[in-house]
Amino acid sequence: HGRISMLAVTGYLVTYAGYRFPGAEDIPAGFAAWPALYATDDGKQVLAQMFLFLVTAEIANRSADWLDVEPEFVGDYRNGALDFGWDKFDDATKLKKRAIELNNGRAAQMGI
Repeated sequence: HGRISMLAVTGYLVTYAGYRFPGAEDIPAGFAAWPALYATDDGKQVLAQMFLFLVTAEIANRSADWLDVEPEFVGDYRNGALDFGWDKFDDATKLKKRAIELNNGRAAQMGI
């Protein structure tokens, strides 16, 4: 929930600042965007695309029988394609970075 909340806070701040995708200039910022999207056919397609993306991301980034990658810890969504040097860190650094991410996620949950 923390990672989704971090994305939600970022999206909220960006749209509140006035940045919009082309064609979505009339969509309001914040939670008022949900009913505005649901009111139009194009908005319903956007909501369906968001839902399908989240489902696909959840399926593709989990420990599954068809993947050869076992997660190192709960919330480890590395699927073998991206590493960014995580395996080079020692255990203390990994624990510190995981704690930082958890705290950022908790702050984002409070922010949204």
